[in-house]
Amino acid sequence: MTRTKAEFQRLIRAAIGEVKADLIITGGKLINVYSGEIPEGFEIAVIGGRICYLGPSAQHSCGEETEIIDASGLYVSPGFIDGHTHIGHYARPFENLQSFLPHGTTAIVASCDELATVFGFRGLKVFWEEVERHPVRVYTLVSMVARQDPLLCNTASFTQAEMTEALADPSVLGMVEIVSWLRLLHCDDELP
Repeated sequence: MTRTKAEFQRLIRAAIGEVKADLIITGGKLINVYSGEIPEGFEIAVIGGRICYLGPSAQHSCGEETEIIDASGLYVSPGFIDGHTHIGHYARPFENLQSFLPHGTTAIVASCDELATVFGFRGLKVFWEEVERHPVRVYTLVSMVARQDPLLCNTASFTQAEMTEALADPSVLGMVEIVSWLRLLHCDDELP
């Protein structure tokens, strides 16, 4: 997901205090996932759901409307990202997403081949509608869904136009599994 120049400028302005933060977290022990250290004495400023400042004092970013959370006695950690998961198995995507946030996962990269294999492009749209309603950020990898053997299988397929539309969606990072690998190896022109 790309951010605009204006969004970056707003983060910078909030970091230096020209724009006031929406939220400041004080106290707490910061979990540094790179070094393994757990330092104290840091404050975190957030604007528009993004961290704009991390340092000894965020008071320069504090305004009248800024919410302050005292995290003393607690640990503060960045959200985890699940780099490849399937949330369309066994339950609807929204229901599967319910288990992520309580364990610290705030974003996932999900392959959506389950619904797409059954319903084609309509299944991908259902997937997007489901995950859009949930606070976990879901980035999608689109499967090249096509019948493994058109004579023996009734798996749904994407047209080339549908694949182009899917890849243009801002939540889509790219392509993932190809179910019909045999057709790919035979350079089948009907694959999307």
